[in-house]
Amino acid sequence: MKLTHAFIATIALAFSALACGINMPSNPQPPNPGFVPSANDASAFEQSFTNAVNQAAQTGNFSVTVDQQQFSSWLALRAPDYARQQGYDWPLKQVQASLNNGKITLYGVLSQPNVPDTPTQVIFTPSIDGTGGVAVTVDSGQVGVLGVPSTILQNLNTTIKNLLATQLGQIQGRYKLNNLTIANGTMTVSGQVLH
Repeated sequence: MKLTHAFIATIALAFSALACGINMPSNPQPPNPGFVPSANDASAFEQSFTNAVNQAAQTGNFSVTVDQQQFSSWLALRAPDYARQQGYDWPLKQVQASLNNGKITLYGVLSQPNVPDTPTQVIFTPSIDGTGGVAVTVDSGQVGVLGVPSTILQNLNTTIKNLLATQLGQIQGRYKLNNLTIANGTMTVSGQVLH
C-alpha cells in the first residue's frame, strides 16, 4: 500500500513539473516494437546453458552465447514463474531485452494493482565479480517519465542475477568466469571448472 501512495505522489509531482514547463524525459520505448515472444526461443535460451553444462563436464571449459530474441522470449514467457519460485512477483508484462554496449536494457510494461500500466525500462551492467561469479549492477530505471521504485529495482536486479547464476549453477563443481561480453544483440559468457 505504501508503494501505491508513493507512486501516486510521484505522478502528482511529475504533472506539477510538466505544468511548470520543466523538461521531463519521455516514456521508455521497446527496443524491438515488433517483438513476439517465442516458446522455441525461450527453450533455446535454456538449451544454450544446458549445452554449456555438458561442455564443462567433458572439457572443463564452457561458453554460452544467447541472443536478445532468446533472452527476451525467456523473460516474457518464463520469468513470471521463475520469480514466483524465488518468492516474489514479476512486475512486468510485454517484456523484452536489448543486449548492447556491455549492458542489458530491460523494457516492459509495469503492471501493479491500483496503478495504471506504465512503460518501464531498467538498464543493468552484468560483470564478473572477484570470485569469478556473476555480478549485476542497476545503472538506471525509469517508469513512464519517473524513476523506478527501489523495491521493484531490487526484485528485477535479483531476477537477472539469479537467472544467470542459476543457469550457470548447473555446472557440476565450482566454476570461474573469464569472459562476459554483451554486444550487437548477443551475450557471451565463458569460463572454466575449478578442480
